[in-house]
Amino acid sequence: MSAPPRQVLEALVGVPFTEGNRVDVLRDGDETFPALLAAIAAARRTIDLLWFSWRGGRISHEVAGALAQRARDGVRVRILLDGYGAKHMDRDDLRRLRAAGCTVYFYRPMRSPRVTAWNMRTHRRVLVCDEVVGFTGGTGIDTAWTGDGRRPGNWRDTAYRVEGPAVAGLRSAFVSGWMQAQVRLSGELVSEDDRFPDLETAGSTPVQVVRTSSQPGWSGAAVVIAGLLQTAREEVRITTPYIRLPRWLRRLVGDTARRGVRVRILVCGPRVERPTVHLQGELDFQPLLDDGVEIWRYQPSLMHAKVVSVDGAVAMVGTTNVDTRSLALNEQVGLVLDDPAVVGVLDGHFAEDLEFSERVDAELWRHRGIGRRTLEVAADVVGRPLRGLGAAGLAGRRP
Repeated sequence: MSAPPRQVLEALVGVPFTEGNRVDVLRDGDETFPALLAAIAAARRTIDLLWFSWRGGRISHEVAGALAQRARDGVRVRILLDGYGAKHMDRDDLRRLRAAGCTVYFYRPMRSPRVTAWNMRTHRRVLVCDEVVGFTGGTGIDTAWTGDGRRPGNWRDTAYRVEGPAVAGLRSAFVSGWMQAQVRLSGELVSEDDRFPDLETAGSTPVQVVRTSSQPGWSGAAVVIAGLLQTAREEVRITTPYIRLPRWLRRLVGDTARRGVRVRILVCGPRVERPTVHLQGELDFQPLLDDGVEIWRYQPSLMHAKVVSVDGAVAMVGTTNVDTRSLALNEQVGLVLDDPAVVGVLDGHFAEDLEFSERVDAELWRHRGIGRRTLEVAADVVGRPLRGLGAAGLAGRRP
């Protein structure tokens, strides 16, 4: 394929890149939360926040306190939280937000009578301040996401601060979820607080914003990953917590490695939150290893970043894990970055993370014990419905 990745992705996804963006890579909670809190404190008119995971701890109190203060100062603060990901949110923080004047809704509450919607979540994280500054990434608002990602209890993750025309795409990612809440509940989508300002040039990074809906079927994120793999010429670097792949994507990753592209995948090591989810992903290790794919396991803490980087030039980042559920069911938002400078930062982080990781040996893995294999198969069978049983086009007969 001779066409450049940007041209391929615009044609396949149908979403053009925007020019003139600034994208700051925020590594772990030590960099992410100060930037988030600073943007919230600087907001003067509006704050829109859509977040999958919000739990508790000191950082929860800090973020809730910052949002509440802006609402008391007259800033319109709208908050949409996933009904599953935020089900353990500190209730004192929730009451504090609402008492200050923040409008807080939950996306598809778990107590809803719509049983068919329980398994279809919004996995997005989006913060937009004054319509001109946006954030996304894998970070949750909880103690686990604080720190430097190098010790147990401090998850390794990456977030992104965005200025420029791409902020409109992030705002749209908030609005689609918010609109669903407004269908059920009272409230305006647009008010006098909204100015829809010109999003002026802030940097030099071309960005494509990819938004996927929470329903079975093909997703823009899946198309982007496939397009990146097929345009790769030298190297693919994938960072994801786990890698349970639909069959077509597992074959495509293997095909990429077999045609001479170096494919390295970095996943969680011994420190995980839901062991059964990671056991499901381990079923894919052997066929990938047999195709020449390198698999590395991060040792210090839980690896939660989501990055697919190709040839040091283009990368997809955001909220999408490289697994069937993320590509089939969850609502996601991704940024495709066509900028070697920013991608170079991400690749540098990848190289540093490998220093704290162990490579999976193909022969040792092939001879792992029957007990481990049994656990992997059992976890896979139990997890199929939650990964999107029958996800059209993505999973085939076996999700």
